[in-house]
Amino acid sequence: MFSNSKISRRLIVLIGALTLTIMSIGGVTLLGMNGMVADTATLNAKTAEAAAFTRIAGSVRYYMVDVAQQLSAETLGWDEADRLIKSGTEEFERLWQAQLARVAASPENREFLEDTFGIEIGQVREGYAVMSELVTTRDINRLVVWGLTDLSGYVDPFLNAADALSTLSSVEAQAIFEENERLAHLYLTVAAAVILIGLLAAAFLGSRVYLSITGPISTISDTVKKVARGDLDARTKLETQDELGELAGAFDKMLDERVSSMVRASDDNEKLNNSVITLLEAVSELSNRDLTVHVPIAEDVTGPVADAMNMLTTETARVLSDIRQISNRVAEAASMVESQGSKINQLADEERQIIEDTMGKLDEASQAMILIARQAKASNDIATRATASTQEALETVSRTAIGMNEIRETIAETEKRIKRLGERSQEINGVVEIINNIAERTHILSLNASMQAAAAGDAGRGFAVVANEVQRLAESSRDSTSEIAGLVNNIQAETAETMAAMNRAIAQVVEGSELAQTSGVKMQATQETTAELVSSVEQIAKRSMLQAQFSKVLRSQTEQAQKSTEETNAEIKLQADQTTNLVSFSRQLLDSVNVFKLPEAS
Repeated sequence: MFSNSKISRRLIVLIGALTLTIMSIGGVTLLGMNGMVADTATLNAKTAEAAAFTRIAGSVRYYMVDVAQQLSAETLGWDEADRLIKSGTEEFERLWQAQLARVAASPENREFLEDTFGIEIGQVREGYAVMSELVTTRDINRLVVWGLTDLSGYVDPFLNAADALSTLSSVEAQAIFEENERLAHLYLTVAAAVILIGLLAAAFLGSRVYLSITGPISTISDTVKKVARGDLDARTKLETQDELGELAGAFDKMLDERVSSMVRASDDNEKLNNSVITLLEAVSELSNRDLTVHVPIAEDVTGPVADAMNMLTTETARVLSDIRQISNRVAEAASMVESQGSKINQLADEERQIIEDTMGKLDEASQAMILIARQAKASNDIATRATASTQEALETVSRTAIGMNEIRETIAETEKRIKRLGERSQEINGVVEIINNIAERTHILSLNASMQAAAAGDAGRGFAVVANEVQRLAESSRDSTSEIAGLVNNIQAETAETMAAMNRAIAQVVEGSELAQTSGVKMQATQETTAELVSSVEQIAKRSMLQAQFSKVLRSQTEQAQKSTEETNAEIKLQADQTTNLVSFSRQLLDSVNVFKLPEAS
């Protein structure tokens, strides 16, 4: 009945039925009240008419009959009687005119009054006039006789007519009152019937409207409960043309779209799971320090992560390759420095030995000054050999100075490379920071994924597992970056120590170079002195005393040269130790870098 009509139209029909019932009740009530009002007006008119005639009759009895009887009984004075008669006459005329004015609107009633009371009114007026004359003459006898014989003829017709009309009005009023009661009962019965019919119609229409609304609502509610229990195939299948039918159709359409979106989401989750598993496998290989791994890039949310990891791996491998190359160069340079230090140490030992020999020879020369004359030729030979030895020592010192300069240049170059290595290690810190940021973003991504999985309920359990794996991946990445940061810090610390050692080595090489130059100068002076000795051998005899003095000076200078040579030897040994440390540090650096598996250099 209502299935194809709008709910608003059903409610309008229901409200219209209730309104029609109320209007019917009001119409019946209004009709009954109008009839009762009209009858009540008639009843009031009849009652007023009976009261008016009763009042007129009472006035006539009081002012005429009672006054005549009191005068006859001599209980009323003549003056008071005259006053009462005049008042009675005026009141009678006033009451009669008022009655005529009351019925003036109805010509029929006025004509009825004039026909009914025309003669009687005249008799009453005439009776008032006769009685006023008798009171004026104050003839008690005539008054008594008139009261006994003629008074009733003047008064009784009017009083009888007034009493009859009053009685008739009372009867009519009673009839009208009874008719009003009957009509009231009738209208009450009709109103009750109309109310009953209206209530029945409203109950019928209301129940039909209620069922037409609650039935589809119950169907929709049952469908919602089935969907909530997991029955995604449940549908309302309502075909009504009202608002609930439209709502049910929209709900069925929404369920169809939701199922389709869930299927798409399931496919997306499967693809995402595969991408995350691939990403986890690649990260697992990366956690084994294999930087040759290339993470496959999928066309989903893991694509940027995989791309970032590939960029990170490539950049880290490049930096570590540079570090390895620099470490190899540092190791080669350190080996060269170590080899040159060994050579310099050997030359210094030879120089020390030569100087010691020179010292011995000078001692012998000092002791043999007494035999200078006899051993001039031997002294000449010894001076010649001393000259040759001094020349060799000078050349050795020159080579030592040149070696020192080369060592200093090599150490300076090594220092530059180690500085570049420190700068590269700072770049590694930047890369480690990028890895930490990626790990933090991955951790945030896993938390968001966990929340989305929790919001999805049972459908998000697989995604929750993936989110947990991603979180463990982020934690593994953070651990790996922590290890890389530790290694880089170790490299930086060892680089700083190497720099300090190189600076000390440079200072020592500079000092040794200065000492070698000093030795060279002194050896040059020794060579010149020896040359002078050779040229002066022939004059030894003549200048033996002078030669003794020169021998003492030469001995003193030779002692100083020996002392300088020993200091140079000590510094060269210290440089050799620092070079050994540099080689050890280079090897440790290579060992730290070789922990990672790097791609082959192109």
